[in-house]
Amino acid sequence: MKVSTSEMCAVKIMDLERCSEKFRSKFLPRELSILMQVKHANVVQIFDIFRANNKIYIFMELAPNGTIADYLKAHGALPEKKTREWFYQIADALTFLHNNLGIAHRDMKVENILFNSELECKLTDFGFARVCFDLSTGLLRLSETFCGTEPYYAPEIIEREPYNPFLADVWATGVVLFAMLNNRFPYQYQDLKVMLKQQYGHAYKWRPGVEESTSKDCKDLLWKMLEADTKKRLVMNEVMDHPWLKSYSTKRGNR
Repeated sequence: MKVSTSEMCAVKIMDLERCSEKFRSKFLPRELSILMQVKHANVVQIFDIFRANNKIYIFMELAPNGTIADYLKAHGALPEKKTREWFYQIADALTFLHNNLGIAHRDMKVENILFNSELECKLTDFGFARVCFDLSTGLLRLSETFCGTEPYYAPEIIEREPYNPFLADVWATGVVLFAMLNNRFPYQYQDLKVMLKQQYGHAYKWRPGVEESTSKDCKDLLWKMLEADTKKRLVMNEVMDHPWLKSYSTKRGNR
């Protein structure tokens, strides 16, 4: 197979000899299948995939400006205006995955959001992603495994209950929003029992001065995404329809 584009691209090489049998037989085929399905402006585009000499070569869109994690490390917490611009792109990509493909990402975090040359957000790393909703039958597949990264675990993951992976994505994306505004996580995560107590108690640790300077709409969205009660937590459609993002979408459309 040949790469069907003349654009500069990145190449991810996976040495199958260094991968476990479970990864080769289960996780890798699932990830590659998902990668080829997703076509969205804010998801890293895959141009081509081929196998040679027991290696998998993935040709993908070049994202040369690092991740949101890198940006926060270099520049510190973001102002709300910039946060909203980038968070809109992230939320739009995740909403597309959920609604159009029935895919839960299951590892939303600042390290998995890249920047292209124009500093546009590009969601990446679908190693934990899975089709969890059958669009034809309406059947939801719950998750039972620890997926994702500890600071982004929703309460239901810590409690080891079968959980709705789409709602867990919403929680993790709420943590991303908090991290963008504060350059820190909303709670300690070294002890999961303590973390769970803080989640249910909304005992979040804002950086000094940030909570006071953040708009009411932004904080409202944040609390509704970081809602421990899954029956009250927003889904991604509701996140996109929230006034904080809806007003940005209107301004964006009028440019």
